[in-house]
Amino acid sequence: MSFNWPWVFLLLPLPALLYFFPQRSSSRQSIKIPPSTAIALNSIRREQGKLRQQLPPWMLLIVAWVALLTAIAQPYKNTSGQSLPASGRALALLIDLSTSMERRDFTLNGVSVDRLSVVKHIAGQFIATRAGDRISLVLFGSEAFIASPPTYDLASVNNALQSSGIGMAGRTTAIGDAMGLAIKSLRDDPASKKGIVLLSDGTNNAGSVEPEDAAELARSLGISVHTIGLGSDAATTSGQQFQSAAADLDEATLRAISEASGGTFFRAQTTEELQRIYQQINTLESAEVSAPPLIIKQDFRNTFILITLVFLLLLVLYRTRGFLSRGLRFVGLTPT
Repeated sequence: MSFNWPWVFLLLPLPALLYFFPQRSSSRQSIKIPPSTAIALNSIRREQGKLRQQLPPWMLLIVAWVALLTAIAQPYKNTSGQSLPASGRALALLIDLSTSMERRDFTLNGVSVDRLSVVKHIAGQFIATRAGDRISLVLFGSEAFIASPPTYDLASVNNALQSSGIGMAGRTTAIGDAMGLAIKSLRDDPASKKGIVLLSDGTNNAGSVEPEDAAELARSLGISVHTIGLGSDAATTSGQQFQSAAADLDEATLRAISEASGGTFFRAQTTEELQRIYQQINTLESAEVSAPPLIIKQDFRNTFILITLVFLLLLVLYRTRGFLSRGLRFVGLTPT
């Protein structure tokens, strides 16, 4: 067993120092008591002496004091079981939630669905395959926010993704702001390899950060940005005109982001293509260098706090028993 604050045990002799510290003597007036009462009190003292010999109260105090100091010292033990896997990789997933993600130009299990439903399904599978990686999730529309900070808890990241909805971050697209948040979340991460996977089906038309500037910053920090342009080229009807479902996609900007940061640009027009893209990114974002092993600590503070409370309770019961015994005998009753 190890301790975070072992110096706390320097306080162990404190009760003894207080006990032997010279005290000022105070004059007391003697009280005369009847002989019969004195005999009863002497009998009680003899019985209490026998009890103290069996379990002296100072022993209870010592155990409680040692247990309290041990709890304050924060005892812990390194478990010898299998540690959590750590790959040395950190990834930030950026998902577009703008209005254009409502378009139903993709299929899932043979059923026509909106774009976000397909992304949730395939990106959720991608997250599940990244065991040992630290994953963060940034959702963006008119504004960007971190739905999940970098974590090994892949289930929580996936839950945040599945709970997202179109328009919850606004109706337009702030690609640059989303990249800025992702870079900030990865900048101080200890991972040996870092990357961003940006998925969008629109044009950067909101926010205060230019995507190209964010890409240059990512490159300077060693963060590669992979971009995915989402949208089918199939023609759809808008009033009396026919237009491509991917008419709003700014493919040139997404390609420029990936090239400037050392990443790769991908184009997804079908569900199958999107699935293959995430598989390729899974291969690209692999790290040969392992992160330092995670040490799992078992905390014992609560155990020693409980021991302290138990022995203090025993001391209170001991004192209460002596008080009741004296009181009952004084009035002529015999305690059971």
